[in-house]
Amino acid sequence: MKRFFQLDKGAYLEFAVATVLMAVNVALTLTFPYFTPHKVYYDSAAYIVVILGAYVIYVPCLFASKKKSANDLAVTVFGFFILWEVAYKLGWIHNDLLLPSPEGLFHVFVEKTPEILKDVWGSLQLLFWGFLLAAILGTLLGLLAGWIPRIREVLLPISNVITLIPPLMFSAYLIMIFSTFRQAAIAVIFFAVFWPTFQGTVVRVGQIDRQIIEAARTMGVGTLGMLGKVIFPYCLPGIIKSISKSLRGAFMCLSGAEMLGINLGIGYFIEKYKSFADYRCVLAGIVTVGLITTLIDLAVGKAERALIKWE
Repeated sequence: MKRFFQLDKGAYLEFAVATVLMAVNVALTLTFPYFTPHKVYYDSAAYIVVILGAYVIYVPCLFASKKKSANDLAVTVFGFFILWEVAYKLGWIHNDLLLPSPEGLFHVFVEKTPEILKDVWGSLQLLFWGFLLAAILGTLLGLLAGWIPRIREVLLPISNVITLIPPLMFSAYLIMIFSTFRQAAIAVIFFAVFWPTFQGTVVRVGQIDRQIIEAARTMGVGTLGMLGKVIFPYCLPGIIKSISKSLRGAFMCLSGAEMLGINLGIGYFIEKYKSFADYRCVLAGIVTVGLITTLIDLAVGKAERALIKWE
């Protein structure tokens, strides 16, 4: 336990600076007056909870990782919010519509909690089905193309062309093909994940040690056995490692697809309030997307380390 709380001398100083900035942030929020009038004033409770929550996350991360970058990040974040708070209350920010106060931004999560949770759940459902289908089919086809030259020579040039086209470019056409916007959104995610997964699997199959293949053939392993018992286990670490990048890109494509007409999802939330010129909610939606992608990335990273310990 004593070792857990040990830091370099310089790190203790930076930790103290970050702590002071956090306290100053809370104090300014509660006591610093508005020097110019604004259209709307919001309760500061949600904003203070966010600041204190960020500090609660930062402290154990700092002492667990011992990295100076944790201090640098905390100082930057708390300093940024202090500047934002002071600039708003001093009147340096005049446009309440485009750039709300920190209190106004985070109060959205209090006002619209049920709506945000509903839209996030809708996005995750679309992401799950689109990604699952693409990951399974992309892996299976990639294994076949990587092992059978004739299939590879046909599909690989096609995939090289399609992967250069942003998946959202297909969205307008997919909307016309599928009967619902939901199906079109899943198809956009499928396009975003399928071809990169296919290409990565083909490359991974090509990197397998030929001695492993020859040893399997010597033992009389057939095509199906080769694919299922030799090549797939060899490629699995690479497939899992590609999931994080694919998920991040898939969620970005999903948010864009939701803006095209589907009436559910965090992208729809952003588009709806942009139409109402409520940019406070638009910023809250953007923050939510960033938070979800970060959590997905962390979860996949932990799963990756747990599943491929042997590599």
